[in-house]
Amino acid sequence: MGTRGLEIVRFRRRYYIRYHQYDSYFEGLGAKIVASIPPDPQAYQEWLKRMRAEYTARERDLEQHVYEIRDGSSPDYSQFDEFESLPSELPRLDDSGAEFFYIIDLDREILTMNFSIHWRLGNIPRQDNLWLRAIAKSVYRYKPTISLDICPEEHMASPALELPKRNQEIGYDFHVVSPRTDIGDARKAFLTYVLARTLIEYQNEIIRFGREWSPDSFPFRELTFALVSIASSQATFHSFPAQPCNPRTCYRWNCQSNHLPKSPGWLSEEWVGHNAPLLEFGSMSHRPGEPPGASPTKTMYWLEGVLVSLTLVVDGEAITNAVSWGIEQGQTNFQVVVLSLFEVAFAEVSFDDDEDEPFVTVSEAIYLSPLRAEYCVSTHPRERPELKPGMEIKHEYGQLIMRSNCTGTARRLRRHFSGLASLVNFFEVAASRRAASKSAGILPPELYHRILDFVDYDTWKTCLVVSREFRAYCLCKYRLDDRIRIVGGPFVRLRNHKERLLSFDFEDMQTGDILPMIQAPRNHLWTNECNWMPVIGSNRKALMVDTVVEFEPAGDVPVEADSEDDE
Repeated sequence: MGTRGLEIVRFRRRYYIRYHQYDSYFEGLGAKIVASIPPDPQAYQEWLKRMRAEYTARERDLEQHVYEIRDGSSPDYSQFDEFESLPSELPRLDDSGAEFFYIIDLDREILTMNFSIHWRLGNIPRQDNLWLRAIAKSVYRYKPTISLDICPEEHMASPALELPKRNQEIGYDFHVVSPRTDIGDARKAFLTYVLARTLIEYQNEIIRFGREWSPDSFPFRELTFALVSIASSQATFHSFPAQPCNPRTCYRWNCQSNHLPKSPGWLSEEWVGHNAPLLEFGSMSHRPGEPPGASPTKTMYWLEGVLVSLTLVVDGEAITNAVSWGIEQGQTNFQVVVLSLFEVAFAEVSFDDDEDEPFVTVSEAIYLSPLRAEYCVSTHPRERPELKPGMEIKHEYGQLIMRSNCTGTARRLRRHFSGLASLVNFFEVAASRRAASKSAGILPPELYHRILDFVDYDTWKTCLVVSREFRAYCLCKYRLDDRIRIVGGPFVRLRNHKERLLSFDFEDMQTGDILPMIQAPRNHLWTNECNWMPVIGSNRKALMVDTVVEFEPAGDVPVEADSEDDE
């Protein structure tokens, strides 16, 4: 039967993906994979040793021939054609249309089926095909489990990390405040929208693997760094040329448009100009002597004067650790963002002139998005009870919200992505305070406004930190690139007389035309003229090719009120 599936080997956190066109159901490809793993303990250990040696060699060859970016040389794929994509620690598995997924985890010795069925690799229950008979529907839709009634737990496993118990005690004098979530101006609404699109794009990866990632792991660091980079306006935006197809997904044999080649993990001058070679987000490619990705390799770092601290659980202990680290760095007055994959909290540390101890103004943890840690499927199968007669399906409403039109208005963004909105506001306050210590200049404000109309994008970015007044001049017309800036919004317009969508007024700086634009549906058929992808990082930059925000002309569609009914 034409049942597509992916056979995946995980080794040293990287996923090696092979595609199967046929017979990938449990009784087909699943049974073949189980049969390939020796049941005898000694034979299993020998097999495990051979597999690890094989993938050690593959990893070495990938580093030598593909991942390391060297001027004047091209990657050699000849040894790796068998893989669906280049191995990564942040696998993208949905483009293949596969229905069944099998992960042979050589690191933790686990065999995972369809992301939520976890067997001990060396103790799969084979007698009378017990492993197959024990697969059952759970009370959570599309998240199968293992029946505890017929299969002993000794055969089951969990790749998830154990979350530490929340400790809300803070080791300093503190005062709790509520984070700001207002995103009424165009810039804040646009950045929150980009952040929301980022989490929506990677929600499947977070649900499937997020509980396996520690704060120092590559996927955790890259995703959280993307969030703080976008929220702080440190990310820039790159566009692909408008064309009647999507250059990444077009497979029409007669298409005359340019298409992205098979990815080496970075993009060439043809696609990113003078920024080449520009890393693709999530790629393992890197320059000699540099690590992959764009994020700092530590779990605490400074970004635009703000201390960012990554943690599994956002609680008082995490805030205390971050504050202590900042003080050890010699700082006396500073802001802190404590961030997990699901929550964020904010703090401001200050020292009174007469006191030796700091005072911390802190917010409670706030959810970034509708996603929750308990939705993740890396946990033990017992966390997903078998669906039995008379039981009702449990709905994980956050995932339903993420699949809805949850970004269609500023009100919806603020409601469903309050943590992201707060992140944008927090970095704005921090940046304004840094700029406040500098001179506003001696020229009349209207002249500065006029000067900013003529500077290039990089100069405009530099002007953001000249002074608080100059920053305000820059932000009232927020630039996305050298040609387009946002001059009005956020608005709400209706598509097909019923669907509320986010809308802005853009200005073409080359022509002076004001362009009313409306949020375009994410499509894989063509590329709109107004499309942007975030570029994160400073010395090591990465293009988030899959996080695309697109807008199309609003035409004569009128602006609607963003009312309370739009919840």
